[in-house]
Amino acid sequence: MRTLVKAIMAGIAISIAGVVYLSVENKNLGAFLFSIGLFTIYTFSLNLYTGKICYIPNKSAKYLLEVFLVYAGNAIGTVFFGYLARFTKLSKLVPKAQELALNKLSDTYFSAFLMAICCGILMCVAVLGFSKINDGVGKYLALTLPVAVFILAGFEHSIANLFYFSFAGVWDLKALAYSLIYAAGNLVGGIILPFIVLMDENKTIKIKLKAEKKVKALKI
Repeated sequence: MRTLVKAIMAGIAISIAGVVYLSVENKNLGAFLFSIGLFTIYTFSLNLYTGKICYIPNKSAKYLLEVFLVYAGNAIGTVFFGYLARFTKLSKLVPKAQELALNKLSDTYFSAFLMAICCGILMCVAVLGFSKINDGVGKYLALTLPVAVFILAGFEHSIANLFYFSFAGVWDLKALAYSLIYAAGNLVGGIILPFIVLMDENKTIKIKLKAEKKVKALKI
């Protein structure tokens, strides 16, 4: 239950970031400010789908159930906030959200999938950078820069798009199909770097073990 609640809160955090992005005329500034969503999530240890998937290569198959639960929680948070915001003064941003959403839905499935993979890679850079960098400033730069880059590049973040589609009120079977494609693309992109790192670490361990065996053999 705790995992689900923290996932719902993460969805709301991403939704607020989406509102900020829609509110700012300057695209560069909006891309930078969107990172407040990830900043909030990792400051308060909330659960975000595009962050959780980065750890899949190092986890057991059971971990996939947690990832699915987190996605469900993120979806609840974004869809709830998106529809609720339509009944507030934020409704003036709905036309802008609709323009953004319809532009996303006019893309091809293949392109959407590739854009989502690229986003997944950058999100992994942000998440793993935050966890590996010890310097306080460096940790939060690791969260901020990849987020700004994926937005400016037009890459697709599955959770953010759930908010945009809900706020824009464009949900139908087509939007659902695209949402699943974004989620799949983020998943593929999110596990690429961790998988490569894991392979490299395993190779290093094997080399060390072989070296130790040779040393022991020489001693005998």
